[in-house]
Amino acid sequence: MNKEKYYNKIKKYIYRKFNELEVIERDNGNDIYLRYKNDDYAKILVKRNSGEVIYYYRFRSKILKPIPIEKRDFEILLSRWVEDKFKIKVNYILILSPGSFTIRLKIPPK
Repeated sequence: MNKEKYYNKIKKYIYRKFNELEVIERDNGNDIYLRYKNDDYAKILVKRNSGEVIYYYRFRSKILKPIPIEKRDFEILLSRWVEDKFKIKVNYILILSPGSFTIRLKIPPK
């Protein structure tokens, strides 16, 4: 398999995993939380106004278990997916460790 086909296969797999997440909007659509159904915590938070994307570090490792891909390549794919899905420009990506997970990714009530 050539390099481009391999990349497209990985991209398709990762995008499928992103698309499995449920979208919850808060703050008039400015904060977009992506979570697994019925989970109180998001795996990804997109801040529409600032172009900030925040994700939980274990989410990346869970998705990437079956495939070898570098963190930077994962973040490039995440940025492109967010830009395509939500029509915003991603300015930067943050990774949350366990201590900050509960603070930033707890989905607020409506």
